[in-house]
Amino acid sequence: MRRLALAFGLAILAAALPGAAQQPFRSSVDLVPVFATVLDKDGGVRGGLSKEDFRAHDKRKPQPITPFPSETQAISVSLILDTSGSMVEAERRVLRAAGIFLSQLRGDDRAMVGTLWFQGPPFTADKKRLLDSLGMLPRDGSSPIFAAISRSLTSLDKEPNRRVIVIYTDGKNNAFMGRALFTQQGVVPADPAQLEQNLRARIERDGVMLYALGFEGVSLTRTMKNMATHSGGRAAELKKDHDLANELA
Repeated sequence: MRRLALAFGLAILAAALPGAAQQPFRSSVDLVPVFATVLDKDGGVRGGLSKEDFRAHDKRKPQPITPFPSETQAISVSLILDTSGSMVEAERRVLRAAGIFLSQLRGDDRAMVGTLWFQGPPFTADKKRLLDSLGMLPRDGSSPIFAAISRSLTSLDKEPNRRVIVIYTDGKNNAFMGRALFTQQGVVPADPAQLEQNLRARIERDGVMLYALGFEGVSLTRTMKNMATHSGGRAAELKKDHDLANELA
């Protein structure tokens, strides 16, 4: 789940003009996090890369890569499980995979578990609490995928770790059938077109990595794939014989 992270920045300095009255000295440094997932020809994650293996460009102009942390970083992950009616047969496999994934988190990792409709308890590093929450997930009435991702982005806003969303679903985004989702930040609109229009920009702006897993060969939408890959995450379409635990790990 942890991927190499890049960050590049330009320092913009404003100094007082010579001979002018004393002016306050202001400076700013803009660091833009850039996340990437590097795969080998067989689709496996490629590790052991250094700063020299990457190039960063802004409007086709090369930019310096400043920090390039190679150590493992703590993550905060919002795990979203589709519990709609079409997932009933796969429920045990999905919950088992989610349990293995949560058990493998480090001590300083934090997670939240929810469904497309339901936002679980706040982020925590307490694995027992996370595992217990898997057995209390309610059924989803439909598949409001974009709204669920939007809700997770809001929940991740104040998380200090590397922020990640993992969503496991078997279908395309559906509206709330006329119902809106109420959150602490206000009402999430039920209009899927409005959510789709703003979601990718928000994911990239917030620096959140998205992993989208389509269930049993169901094709993810092009929008979902683009959002995942542009965030530095990954989109995968799984078959019945795939090991779900490995895909979530």
